[in-house]
Amino acid sequence: MITSFRMYEAVPSAAAAWRALFGRVFEELDLDIRIIEHRFPQPIDALWAEPELCCAFMCGWPFARSTAGMQAIATPVPSPPRYAGLARYCSDFVARTESGFERLEDAFGYRFGWMAENSNSGFNAPRAHLAGFANAGRPALFAQSVGPLGNPARTLEALHARSVDVVAVDGFYLDLVRHLDPGRLENLAVVASTPWMPIPLLVAAPAIDPTVVARLRDYLLQVHDMPGYAALLEPVLLSRFTAPDVVLYQVTEGLRERAERAGYAAIR
Repeated sequence: MITSFRMYEAVPSAAAAWRALFGRVFEELDLDIRIIEHRFPQPIDALWAEPELCCAFMCGWPFARSTAGMQAIATPVPSPPRYAGLARYCSDFVARTESGFERLEDAFGYRFGWMAENSNSGFNAPRAHLAGFANAGRPALFAQSVGPLGNPARTLEALHARSVDVVAVDGFYLDLVRHLDPGRLENLAVVASTPWMPIPLLVAAPAIDPTVVARLRDYLLQVHDMPGYAALLEPVLLSRFTAPDVVLYQVTEGLRERAERAGYAAIR
């Protein structure tokens, strides 16, 4: 079996922290799960299609749309106060502080950078949020829509490089950067956020033995009370794991439908 935590390897120290946490989990469960490198420009869809994938993060929208039978293992519960102890996240709209934008509407008429059409946080949720501002008199909100930019890191790089003026990024990803390498967010500010959504979950491929999935789930739901795990959960900003409610992820399809009904299928 293999896995990768590329969705939330926000900075090198985050990648190391995920490996430390799950390396111990796999060792204590005596599971032969190899943590592999899977990075951009490799499409993340290729990772989710790996038949031996076990215990990797998957975006909630592709999970909801998948017909492959991906097995839900557990959902992370972020530790920062804004998550209120719930397995949730949002997309944060980010701009350069020099822009002077104080709210999302201030960025209208400028250049929007979006990450990938299969991303809930980098496209689908921001699109649904922006659809609420568009109307017949103003069908396009931005002077230019730039994308796909590829991944959160490259999206932030485009913002720093002044190639775009506002972007939408997974809020938990941003919190990891802010926690572990805050310099990467220097001169950037959050100007708005989408409503809360169910956070990306840990999954296993359909071919993985369900008893392995059950063992992982049962163990992960207890690690926050186990000796030594507090120091492994803290760097990745987790308080605990919880059992996933897979029905909740259908809200992501609802976001798509809302944008399309409003005539805002593309961010513009």
